[in-house]
Amino acid sequence: MVMILFLFWLVMEAYCRLPIQFKITKLDIPRDTQILVVLFHGTKDHLNPELKALAAEFKIYLAKNQNVEVINYNWSYASDNRLRASANAIKIGESLGSEIAKYKRLRHIRLIGHSVGAFIPDALCQAYRDLGGNAHIEINFLDPFSLRGFADKNYGVRSHGHCADFASSIINTDDPAPSTNTILENAWNLDITNLKRPSDFIRNGHYWPPLYFLLSMNEDQAKMGYKTQNEHPRGVIVEAIE
Repeated sequence: MVMILFLFWLVMEAYCRLPIQFKITKLDIPRDTQILVVLFHGTKDHLNPELKALAAEFKIYLAKNQNVEVINYNWSYASDNRLRASANAIKIGESLGSEIAKYKRLRHIRLIGHSVGAFIPDALCQAYRDLGGNAHIEINFLDPFSLRGFADKNYGVRSHGHCADFASSIINTDDPAPSTNTILENAWNLDITNLKRPSDFIRNGHYWPPLYFLLSMNEDQAKMGYKTQNEHPRGVIVEAIE
């Protein structure tokens, strides 16, 4: 019986870590892009209204800057297979990071990932760095999914944010989404579980962090390259209060 369970685990682990076959949609940004903001949705959530609104807010607050590109990236072509979504996300991140490494005028990159979309920024950042990219990179995780493969539920806890110059994570701990309720070791963490939610917010708590991030958006939040991990240390968690 033990051997059967072990073989089942082994097969599932291999299956979940193997991405499916798909064509990756490129970012195709202009060559003179200096500031790049990319948002990544979670599984079966490419129509997420908060991420769409966040993209619009970034465009407004960064309008005074030159050569800015803001992209609400749709990866629904690979996100909807729940068991392989993290593997697919890593594959996409590696491809996008290799793509933008060719853009030598980039100064600031801001990556926002919700749920399993959190796996794309890490892979993108690492691929970009490995190819010599030196832009400042900030990653904002919104209730990030940590499970990789079939059983490594703490992969994201250990790894999310390690590549970024600055990384933050906003979490909610009372929602049904698995492996999203733990702080990240390589990011500054904000727990908003106990904050009062808008009266018209009817979805489960997994969607509260994107809405909170949207409601908190202002010109300072949108600024690039000024936050530091000295002021917001990695691995620290702060409980938000009213």
